[in-house]
Amino acid sequence: MDDPLTLLLMCAVIAAASVFRGFTGFGFAITAVPLLSLVMPPQGAVAVSAVMQALGGLIDFPTARRGCHWPSVRSLAIGAVLTSVPGALLLTLMSADVARLLVASVCALAVASLAAGLAFRRVPDLGGTILTGAAAGLFSGMAAMPGPPVITFYLASPLPTAQVRASMSVFFMFAAAVSCLGLGTAGALGWGEMRLALLGTPIMLAGTLLGAWLFRHLGGAHRRVSLAALALVAVTTAAKGLTGLFGG
Repeated sequence: MDDPLTLLLMCAVIAAASVFRGFTGFGFAITAVPLLSLVMPPQGAVAVSAVMQALGGLIDFPTARRGCHWPSVRSLAIGAVLTSVPGALLLTLMSADVARLLVASVCALAVASLAAGLAFRRVPDLGGTILTGAAAGLFSGMAAMPGPPVITFYLASPLPTAQVRASMSVFFMFAAAVSCLGLGTAGALGWGEMRLALLGTPIMLAGTLLGAWLFRHLGGAHRRVSLAALALVAVTTAAKGLTGLFGG
């Protein structure tokens, strides 16, 4: 990963994903993993993204913890703990192109979930919340992307927007930390991935600040931009995976 062009492309991906995270309140991994997997092995993309998401969450935590909905965050966390390590083990068994197609499918699922406009009259009960967390943990282990089920859960809930954003921030920090443990256990997180994540962290912080500024000025467009960006990532990554599997 010392090739200058590859490093430049990685920095560009991290910057774009960070702006997206700051603008939407979620979505660093769901944007970074598919795009990073175009210039590095998917396992490495997952590991780098997980470390960066955990570091970014720690920085955001002092503010987010005051506004988050702790009952749902705790229940989601229980579910995620149960499935994150099995998900990381599955990651090590996949070929690079199969992993790319899985990542693209997860992005497409996120687009469909957000576009469907589901709405709960109240926050789901304990069992439903834990099951949502279990799905998130599986995605987190396999692709450092716990987002699709959790984003759907919170955007469909009746909670205030500020509380939704804070809750997702806290949960994704926790999920990323668990994912890092699972990836380390599975042998998919080493010093090389840690070094890349640490190098990219300042870019992530700057991009997040820029994204937050954009949200304050263009907040009305935030849902449309989110769906368009995720759809583009899904199509691009699926094309890369299909090309690798079938040639052409």
